[in-house]
Amino acid sequence: MSAARMAPLSAQEEQDKWLADAQNLVKQYAFYMKRALDDNNLREALKQGSLMLGELRTTALSPQKYYELYMQVWSELHHLESFFADPARHGRTNLELYELVQHAGNILPRLYLLVTVGSVYVKSGEGAAKDVLKDLVEMAKGVQHPIHGLFLRAYLGQASKTLLPDAGSPFEGEGGDTRDAVDFVLQNFTEMNKLWVRMAHGGPARDVDRREKERRELRDLVGKNLHVLSSLEGLDLSLYRDVVLPRVLEQVVQCKDDIAQPYLMDAVTQVFPDDFHLKTLETLLGAVPQLKPSVRAGDVLASLMERLTQAAIDAPELADAFADADALLKFRECVAAVVEAQPQLEARERLLMHASLMSFAVAAHKDRLELVDGILASCASALGAPLPPASPRDGAAGEAGTSASSEPPPPAMIVADPKAVKQLVALLTVPLETYDTDDVLRLSSYPRCMSLLQPADARDMAVAVVKSVLKGSTAVGDPRRVETLFKFVASLMRDAGEEDEEDFEEAQLLMSRLVHRLRSDDTKTQLAILTTAKAQFATGGAKRLRHAAPPLAFEALRLGRAVVAEQSLDESSSTKTHESELLKQVLQFLYQLVSNLEQATCHDLALRLCLESARLADSAGAEHAAGDLFERAMTSYEEEIVDSKKQRTALSLIVGSLRTCENFSEETRVELADRAVGYAARLLKKTDRVAALAACAHLHWRKSPAKTSGEDDEGSVGGSGDAAGVSACLQKALKIANASLQASATTGAGAGEATGLLVSVLNSYLWFFENGCEGAPASAVAELLERADAELSQLGSQGACPPDVRAHYDATVRHIRHQRGRRGVVGARFRDLPEA
Repeated sequence: MSAARMAPLSAQEEQDKWLADAQNLVKQYAFYMKRALDDNNLREALKQGSLMLGELRTTALSPQKYYELYMQVWSELHHLESFFADPARHGRTNLELYELVQHAGNILPRLYLLVTVGSVYVKSGEGAAKDVLKDLVEMAKGVQHPIHGLFLRAYLGQASKTLLPDAGSPFEGEGGDTRDAVDFVLQNFTEMNKLWVRMAHGGPARDVDRREKERRELRDLVGKNLHVLSSLEGLDLSLYRDVVLPRVLEQVVQCKDDIAQPYLMDAVTQVFPDDFHLKTLETLLGAVPQLKPSVRAGDVLASLMERLTQAAIDAPELADAFADADALLKFRECVAAVVEAQPQLEARERLLMHASLMSFAVAAHKDRLELVDGILASCASALGAPLPPASPRDGAAGEAGTSASSEPPPPAMIVADPKAVKQLVALLTVPLETYDTDDVLRLSSYPRCMSLLQPADARDMAVAVVKSVLKGSTAVGDPRRVETLFKFVASLMRDAGEEDEEDFEEAQLLMSRLVHRLRSDDTKTQLAILTTAKAQFATGGAKRLRHAAPPLAFEALRLGRAVVAEQSLDESSSTKTHESELLKQVLQFLYQLVSNLEQATCHDLALRLCLESARLADSAGAEHAAGDLFERAMTSYEEEIVDSKKQRTALSLIVGSLRTCENFSEETRVELADRAVGYAARLLKKTDRVAALAACAHLHWRKSPAKTSGEDDEGSVGGSGDAAGVSACLQKALKIANASLQASATTGAGAGEATGLLVSVLNSYLWFFENGCEGAPASAVAELLERADAELSQLGSQGACPPDVRAHYDATVRHIRHQRGRRGVVGARFRDLPEA
């Protein structure tokens, strides 16, 4: 296909192509430059370096691509700087070099070379830092192309960062002082900001969005100057107050740019210390109303207040300083000035400012509830909320109330803007997170702010209430308070039209966490609380109960264990019984939860809860209740658990739970164990069947408690149980392993997996042999050792032995050798085995 018919390149592809071409040229020139440096050829090195730097004169690249090119050139300039720093290689003084590089043909390469030589000149001590840096920052004005100038000055700032005549710097003294360093950085900052703002006007109106995006990508280049200023050791409060802050704010206000003003105000807020902000708060806040009307002054103020709020939280001594400086009043006055100066200010910004003001007041004046109420009143007035009706006895106040009641309702944007509603919810949440309910009810302006919420937004407020309870330090320990709490969050307990699934899940997760905050030290009261909570959750339907059931179950189980513990301690109580009335009620509560989960088709959760409830009943000696719960769990396993992975997990839970029970009669235990063995034998995968049968063998044998370290047997001395039952389970597992080995011998595939099953069975036999179970005699263990060794040797000769199986077997052999050397009964048992 001819080139004329090829599809034109996209803008991104063109940028990539131009960047690749420029980078290739940079590599080429850098190669010749470094070769000249190796030959100590100064003139050729400068020539090739100028050509390399000339690639930065391009105007075709976007700022992002230009940055990539700049970084490549910057890394190559290090070689040139190292060469300049070694007079023995080029035979010139630094002053001669400084003058020589000024003869470069184009201004951009010339200035990059000049900055490079200038840094060496200052480091050598031959040139005074203040003079050289002043010369460089002035000459950089020769580049007025916004992108070229920004990156050139960024290079100047980076190169000079360690050369500033700061306090304690080796360049202080004849090289200048901190004031000279501040002047240099401020001048570089001012010029960079002007270049950055000029980018907004460098093209047609249709490219405004693209230019704004590009400017945001470059903003850190400008902001780094402020970071350098904040890092100066010699920058004290007086220098900051009298020089730095006024000049920075002057530049911020005068640039009148929608992007620069908020970014620079935020940068000032973030990089300079909190104590500086505290001492210069009036100056800093005085600039906020002077920002362009299109700039979101609310975001700027909120950022500053959030910073100082965090400072008050981290350093309580600063909170006292804020009170002494009357910082809260200054913030309130600034907020009022912004609202007055910008009548078109959006509700979101008004709410954002007042929410930040609220956080600051709580952090700095937590004990003064009237300040919080005043902020709520100020917020309500700023949003046009109607005043509450006044009493006729108040005279003039009553007339004011009548006047207020005749005002139009709040602007529609308050109820229509989701962001504004979110901010209002956040504002109302602060008192909830900070004060208890009694204190919140004392805030007379709180209902006035809540009146701004529409019914559809009640859910957001309910979420905020739940979060405040979760963050609180005290639990809700009274059933009546639980009922009141659920009234506040009632919107989360019912469907309200279409709801985003993610939001629903998040809300229900919060409600589930809320259950753990409903707690009382009195067991009877705790049961009443859980019963109340369950009834409330039930009103939300099955999809809500499935989220709430697990935490309700955990709390009920915790309560049941507490009841059992109390009964075991109160041995003299005449009412002590294995199935007390309270414990019966707890078990009934759990049984109802199981039924609710099954109705909601949450069979996995229902089975787990059944087993945990059965363990609780067993610990209390309620054999009949425990047996019924195990029966229900096994029935659920048979009828509802159909996935093979879920069956494996569920059976593992059943066996593990049954193994921990200690109060079943032998008949009941054998019946339940036999059912578990039947389930294990019917699992789909051979590996699952072997593992499950080995686990079931433990249902027939209980290991004896370990002896103390001073006794001869050194630990395990045996156990008790049904050796025949153990043998039957192990024989079934071995049969599966043998069948797998025979199948692999026939098909020629799966020998490694089959051998792995054999090694697993060997380890199961070995455990019971070690613990004295007659169902795992030494002869059986010896035979399995011999077979496993033979199978692994055969696989090893074929190069088909799986590493994990080999490692498992080797670990088994090492364990046998270790046990053989022990004293007492255990060592004697293992010495009956043949050498492995």
